[in-house]
This record gives sequence, structure tokens and C-alpha cells, in this order.
Amino acid sequence: MPGSPGARRPRARPAARPEPGPAIRRTPGTAPGPGPGLLRSLGPGVRGLAALYLLRERDGRYDRHLALGMAAMVGVPVLAGAVAGRTDQAVVVSLGAWLASLAEPRATPAGRLRQLLFRSALLTGTTWVGPLVGDRLWAVLLASAVLCLLAPLAAFGVTPLIALVMATGPQPVAGTREHLLLFGAGTLWAAAILLVPFLGGPYGTPPPERPEPPPRAPGPCAELRRAVAVGDPRVRYAVRICVCFTATYAALTLLDVPHAGWALIGIATTLRPSWGATRTRIAKRLVGLVLGCALAVALLALTSGRPLAEAVALTVCAGIARPMRGWNYGFWPVFGTPVLLLLTDFTAHVVWSDVLQRLANNALGAGLAAVTVLYLWPARAERRIPERLQTLLETHARFLERVATVAQYGPAPARERRVRVAEQAAGELRAALDGLDRPHPDAAAALAAADRLRSAVTAYRPYETSGLPARELRRGAARLDTVAARLTGMELGTTGEAARRALEEARARVPERPLP
Repeated sequence: MPGSPGARRPRARPAARPEPGPAIRRTPGTAPGPGPGLLRSLGPGVRGLAALYLLRERDGRYDRHLALGMAAMVGVPVLAGAVAGRTDQAVVVSLGAWLASLAEPRATPAGRLRQLLFRSALLTGTTWVGPLVGDRLWAVLLASAVLCLLAPLAAFGVTPLIALVMATGPQPVAGTREHLLLFGAGTLWAAAILLVPFLGGPYGTPPPERPEPPPRAPGPCAELRRAVAVGDPRVRYAVRICVCFTATYAALTLLDVPHAGWALIGIATTLRPSWGATRTRIAKRLVGLVLGCALAVALLALTSGRPLAEAVALTVCAGIARPMRGWNYGFWPVFGTPVLLLLTDFTAHVVWSDVLQRLANNALGAGLAAVTVLYLWPARAERRIPERLQTLLETHARFLERVATVAQYGPAPARERRVRVAEQAAGELRAALDGLDRPHPDAAAALAAADRLRSAVTAYRPYETSGLPARELRRGAARLDTVAARLTGMELGTTGEAARRALEEARARVPERPLP
């Protein structure tokens, strides 16, 4: 392969820690992970799983202020209860605060207050379903179906489903009036802490005033009809989680499976709108759960019978866990699992076999989520164009990141695999476009832009002596990831143009190859 002008020697690897460079394909919403040197000694399968698990979320960071807020939300009630000898009541307050904290609103002061009060009312109202419906399975399934269909909306999400599982079964927690009031108090306690900018994050800026009123949007019924007609990914996601969750709920209740709620939580937390996102979520969550269960067993062994020690362990884990969710979702279950176990079984004697059974049930739920995404309501060929464009952007982002790593630190194993994966994604999109009934010029233009981007980068081979700007390549990769994450929620006719612009922006960051 031709080198760059002159007899330049490859750069020596610097002593400083290398910048991240992922070793496998990742889904939108992730940021670069550890360099390849860390995982070189592992086998290909284990190396790929480890690299996927260690990938950070896109723009992920560990929020220390939120960690302090979480320690106060969960720790203050349970520590006070341990000192006062009222741990049974205190853990209910902490449980309500824990579930309410899973939303981190970034809005103006008034907007954040509205969102937090709505979330408090939503979670408390969901918990009240337990004593209201009693043992009537049909009523619980109806409530579950409604919450599942609302799950794609940002204001709802899947947290109300988790609260419903804890309130109604298959093996519910206590549902007395005192329990419900304490749970509601916990959600309000979390809302009060999240309203403090130092702990809950800075307030957002109000949107600029429009000089003229925006055009009237279609009504919700018309929008729903259009979404169903075109197979909108959010509608498919709502239907999939509704069918999977309610069917599993009914089956586990009739079979009376111990700790069945953990299987339902596994479905709610791993089922995503696309297979790529679901696969990544399953891998991160299951690896994190294995580590979290091991940590939980150790903590239970060390603190059993000592409420104050359990409260301290709970406070520390809660403070560490919640910010991990935005930094690396895989680390979130490591510390979040002990928190949930201690909150739901604070005074009970939990043995390692119980922990393993819950882990197995959670894995069962993740497996059911994977089957559901693969086989329930698959997208038609034309409606899968946004997903193929998403794959095109993701693979080219990984290609740019790999080239940036090689250009900065020297050659790495399998450095040419990235361009082959990107070429394969382009070939699959080209074949899909050729098989459609009508042309899609925007998607074809995006495909051409991807070809130009690859050609511009591969002209610099060998990359380790190319002098390519690694920082600019990573910025281009980040831009591709950002657009890829939005494609499945955009109008079908706008996805090709958005992908084309992102690819051309990434191409603009590659300097022109000088003529020999």
C-alpha cells in the first residue's frame, strides 16, 4: 500500500493513556470505550463482549452532583429509619425516591417542577393500582397494557411498569395504605432534591419566542393513524412491549414462578425499538447484573442483621449507581442491583440462591425481549430504510474512530475490518434500494456520500503514517452517531437527507489528499 510522502517512521506510542477507541460495532447513544490494547489478550468473542460492555454512552459523563443527590434521596430516609428503629417504613420512602430519580429533567424551573410533580403522581398512582385491583388478573393486565402503550412517550417511559410490578405481583410488595403514603412521600422527596440545580443539574433555558405562531400540528388521532400506517418504530415498540409484557405477566402469574417480577423488569429494561439497541442493552444489562448480584451477595453477607450497616451500604451504592446510568449503562446494574435487592428485602434474610434465581429470571426477560424484537411485527422492506441508513452511519462512525486510533497510536489488530464492515453496510443498503418498488433519491445520495467518505479516508493508507487528524475524525464519527440515533424517530422522507448531510460533514473533516 502506498505510504505518505517521505520516509517517515511510524509514531511511537505515547506514554500517556490512549484515547478511547472501540473494538466492535456499537449502537447509537454510545461513546468511545477503552483502547484495543486492553482487550488484546482475550478471545474474539469475550473481547467483543467486553468491548461492548465497556463502551460509554454518547456524551456520557459521571455526574458527581447527581451522585450526592442520590445518596441524599435514598440514604437519608433509610439512615434515619435505621437509627430510629423504623427501617420497614424508611425503605418504602427510599424506594419511591429511587424510582422517581430515574428521570432527570433538563427544563426551566417551572417546567422541571411540572415534570417532577407529574412523575410523582404517575408513580404513586401506579402503585395504588395494587390495592385497587386486588387479585383480578384481567384488571392488572389492562393497566399493564395501557402503561406499555404509553412507554414510548418521554413523559412515561418504563419506570411506571416497574412500579406496577412491585405493587401488583406476581409476588407484590406490601400494599397497605401506609405503604402507599410513604411511597408517595418518597417520590416528593426525590422531586425536592432534583429541583436543586446543584444536585439535580442546571436548569434549561427557555425556548426563544417565535415571531409568529407555529403551524398547527395534526391532532393526536391523525398522527396515530399515520404512524400505524407507515409502521412507525415507536408504534412497533409500543405494540411489542405490550404483547411481550402482558403475555409474560399472565403466564408467570398462573405458573406462580418465584421472583417473577424480575423477569418482567428484564423485559421492560431491555426491549428497545430496534434489534441493535436491544442487543446492546441485553449485553450490558446481563453482564452488569452478574457483577451486581455478586456484589449484592457480598454486601448481604457482610451487613446481615445490622440495619445501620445495610443503610450505609445502600446509601453508597445508590450514590454510585444512578450517575452510572448516563455514563455507561453496563455499570448501572452493578450498583443498582444491590440497591433494589436491599430496598425490597431490607429486613428479610436473602440467600445466594434467591439472588441467582432473580438473575435467571431477569435473563429470561431479556431473552423474551430479544425474541419479541426479532419476530413480532417486523418492519416492511421500505420501512427498514431508516434502520439501514442508521447502520450505514454507525459503521462509518466506527471506521473513522478506528482510523483515528491507528493514525494516532500506530497499527492495531484487525484495523482493516472496519472498512469492510462499512462497505458491507453500504452494499446491503444498495441491494435494499434496488429491490424497492420506487426510487429513493435521498437514500441513494446518502449512499453515494458514504462511498465518497470511505474513498477519501482509504486514500491515506497506511493510516499509521498518514498524518490524518484524529481529533477531526472522532468529531465526524460523533456527528454520525448523533444523527443515527435520531433516524428511527424521523419522518421516512427526511431520513435520507439527514444521513447525507451527516456523511458530507464527516467527509469535510478529512483533508484533501495532495497529488503525488
